[in-house]
Order: sequence, then C-alpha cells, then structure tokens
Amino acid sequence: MFTLSTQSKSNGRLSFRQNRRFWIVFCSWAAVAACAAVIFLLSADDATESTARSNGVLALLFERLGITLTSHIVRKAAHMLEYCGFALLLYNAYLQSFGSPQPLLALLTAAFYATTDEIHQYFSAGRACLLRDVFIDTLGAAAGLLFAVAAYRVYLHIRNRNKSK
Repeated sequence: MFTLSTQSKSNGRLSFRQNRRFWIVFCSWAAVAACAAVIFLLSADDATESTARSNGVLALLFERLGITLTSHIVRKAAHMLEYCGFALLLYNAYLQSFGSPQPLLALLTAAFYATTDEIHQYFSAGRACLLRDVFIDTLGAAAGLLFAVAAYRVYLHIRNRNKSK
C-alpha cells in the first residue's frame, strides 16, 4: 500500500515514482469527490428544476434516437447513469489506492452515498426520500462495476499473455 511517509535514502524527498503515485491516487479520489459534489448539487435542486433538467438532456438524446420514454423513466435512467459513473470512479480510486480491485467496497460506498443522497433530497423542496431510488442507484453502480471488473480481467489477461511471449 502507498504511504506518504516513504522517503528516498539520498535526500529525504519522495522519489519521482512515489510522487507520481501520490498524484495518481490524489487525482483518482479528487474525481470521486467531484462526482459526489455534482450528485449532491443535483439533489439540492427543487422538484421543478430537477424535472426540467431530466426532460432536457436525456429526453433530447432519446428523442434523437427515436425512443419515446416518460419523464419518470428518463429520471430513473439518469439516476442509474450517474451512479454507474460514480461507481467506476470509486473502482478506479480503490484500485489505485490498494493496488488491487475492490468492487465490493466500491459498491458498498456507492450504496451508502445513494442512501445519504436520498436523505439529502428529503430536505429539498418537492423532492422525496425513496428507498426505491437507493435501489435504482445501487443497480446502476452494480452495472458499472460489472463492466469495470470485466474490463480489468481482460486487461490482466492481455498483460499476462504479453508477458509470457
């Protein structure tokens, strides 16, 4: 595991490799924090603003594809997509921090954040705290993590195959 207290013997400073590792881990967690902040800010919108946003971007995309969906379905798809991305960022941050994938930890973290997000929405005008939304968010996170685990296994397979040649 990576620690900040590791110093090179020559001059007491972090070596280039350790410094680079620090910034990779730092940036990975900064991306997680930024995504969490966006989710928090979107949850702070009142019901009218949230509905208008949901009927905007995703609805336009589905309309361009010739798919007709209700506002409710678009909103739930947005929930799944934002938590899919959040879980991918968590997966990467845990991978960079521990040096091995931690999909269960990433899923639990995403589910916990989804729970706190719903509690936050309880205090936003016209919004509700729904257990169903926690489930939808966690389902989106699980889908993202399934993709991440599969991609990581393919990466390991290719890397190991190239090493053996």
